[in-house]
Amino acid sequence: MPNFCENELTISGPDVERVLAAMRDLESDDPDEHILDFDKIVPYPQELKDLDQRNAEYQAKFFAIAKDDPSRDKKLKALADEYGVEPGTPWLKDGYNSGGYEWCIQNWSTKWNACRVSLTKRPANIPPAAIATCAHCQIQHRTAGMTVLVCQKCGAPLPDTRPIVALVEFETAWSPPEAVIEKLAAMFPDHDFELEYYEGGVGFCGQARWVGGQEQYHNTSEYAGSRGG
Repeated sequence: MPNFCENELTISGPDVERVLAAMRDLESDDPDEHILDFDKIVPYPQELKDLDQRNAEYQAKFFAIAKDDPSRDKKLKALADEYGVEPGTPWLKDGYNSGGYEWCIQNWSTKWNACRVSLTKRPANIPPAAIATCAHCQIQHRTAGMTVLVCQKCGAPLPDTRPIVALVEFETAWSPPEAVIEKLAAMFPDHDFELEYYEGGVGFCGQARWVGGQEQYHNTSEYAGSRGG
């Protein structure tokens, strides 16, 4: 069982929703990946995915054969013949144990995907865009000087066109996913990314910032608890 590193990623810029969309996998069965999936940013190799999937399918079939099934031996042999293994083998060598672990360390800076992920969004502390379009009657309005964003024709609320700031909180095994955030920053150089992380087991913490797709700084220090070092 690893030590878990607590991560806080702040994303700001003109279209943070576009960044968030690129980070998530809404088709995944894992709810954490609905917010943050490292595979969407730095894709895990397909050949390793195929091995992982093959092992998962084999294990599902293996454990579906009841131990008190009178035909168990026959079914186990048929399953073994299908996958080219010895009867009774409980698992196959998967992608993660065939180079996937090393790949994750090198390309994600951590051995697993993110877990215990949460997302918080707030308006950025800057004025809204100069033009807003009413979603009801499609009339455009100049929002400069408006204190209440309401359509002057139909009275419907105008969309808040201020950019948002997103805070993504998550945990990773042993270390922060520096390589993943570095790639994300390069994908969206018009956005700023700030990562703070705290690992209480070994006792280290750090802060890193990317602007214009480039790392501006990365500071690390000892961590003694109560956050912030």
